Amino acid sequence: MKVLILGYSNIVRRRILSVFKEKKIQLFIASKSHKNQIQGVKKQFKSYEIAIKKCKPNLVYISLPNSKHFYWAKKSLNNKCNTIVDKPITVNRKQLNELINLSKKNNKLLTESTFFNYHLQMKKIIKIHKKDKFKSINANFIIPKPTKKSILMSKKLQGGVLMDMGPYISAIPRLFNLKRLVSKKIEIKKNRENLITSIKFTFNFKEGKYNGTFKFGGKYKNQIKISNKYNSSIIKRVFSPPDDENLNLKLVTKKRKQNIKIKKDNCFRNFFNEILKIINKKKYSFYYKRMEHDVIFRSNLT
Repeated sequence: MKVLILGYSNIVRRRILSVFKEKKIQLFIASKSHKNQIQGVKKQFKSYEIAIKKCKPNLVYISLPNSKHFYWAKKSLNNKCNTIVDKPITVNRKQLNELINLSKKNNKLLTESTFFNYHLQMKKIIKIHKKDKFKSINANFIIPKPTKKSILMSKKLQGGVLMDMGPYISAIPRLFNLKRLVSKKIEIKKNRENLITSIKFTFNFKEGKYNGTFKFGGKYKNQIKISNKYNSSIIKRVFSPPDDENLNLKLVTKKRKQNIKIKKDNCFRNFFNEILKIINKKKYSFYYKRMEHDVIFRSNLT
């Protein structure tokens, strides 16, 4: 398999490259800003367009600023390449529908690279609460305020909390089968450039309550707590679990408190292994439904 990565982002360096290399994939990278030689890469390009045409990759992984996702995903699919796009895959549902139609037309993979739920800790907590009749889910992701030069703080590049963290907020109801929305309360804060920097929300579903705070600026917090009549579970570092550390799931029942050790796990590797199977089967509807759910739910946050 030939894989072309468009962009040499932090997520590519920290998460993606090591998995591609361990699978001995023929790897190409196109980056306009990174000039030094990247180890383990067959060839580097400065032009995304030239890279797609010359490499003729089986799969393109797009890790560019949010404002460029739709354009280059469309280019990739039009060149009949399987396509993975960093979150958020698109700004809105209209763009997503266009990409899905191209994916169907060319019979090529299209998916968003949101993979925190492929970690063992998320699989474990979902299993624990799968049969709950009522849930209360509290999720929080707070990071220190990014610098002004950060892509996260660029309105032009479509940064902000809604784009960067919205895919996480949207995934939770899908993962825990919260389907029938009854009411919602949203509090949004913006900076002087009108960029969303904080989203505080409460969604009441017939299946349970879902609330949380996702924002730029504040003491770091990255966890989810799920409660029902009989127990509660807490996992930390939920949206960015490390692949080189053991983690703990805290389970509290009426009778005892228990720390469940979660062994080291690589959530991107698990995600990519699934993708390879899906490509072989050429059945992509699972990803279409997932992306459609998340982009629609994200629209509920504004």
